[in-house]
Amino acid sequence: MRVMTRRFGELEVADNEIITFPRGILGFEEVRQYVLLEGSGPFGFLQAIDEPDLTFVVVDPRVIVRKYRIEVARHVVGEIGIEDVNEAVVLTIVTIPAEPRNMTINLQAPLLVNSSNGQAKQVVLTDHGYDLRHPVFGAVGQSA
Repeated sequence: MRVMTRRFGELEVADNEIITFPRGILGFEEVRQYVLLEGSGPFGFLQAIDEPDLTFVVVDPRVIVRKYRIEVARHVVGEIGIEDVNEAVVLTIVTIPAEPRNMTINLQAPLLVNSSNGQAKQVVLTDHGYDLRHPVFGAVGQSA
């Protein structure tokens, strides 16, 4: 499938590369299909298939916070076809302000991806004490 994007131009995306969020991502519930593209260093891009202007910068939160852990009920991850959260690819959305040194990641609402079937969901962690805007710089590899 050919996908037109503003940031990357035209992309050729195989069906098995499509990641589907049946409920969307918070604030973008109507956009359900994405492709994960490699970026620079630990960062990647979650590009919307049907919205050329919609791209999220994402990162594995454990690169920033080494001891980051998610605990969710089995039925929550069961919705994307896995039995345990440890089977999922875990990503967090990166916010990059005008001053990149102030970049943050959202540890409260990680994205869980089942890489074997392409199903994904965003979960909201309410009792872990994680920040909505956790700083990236000065925090890389911290053990919190």
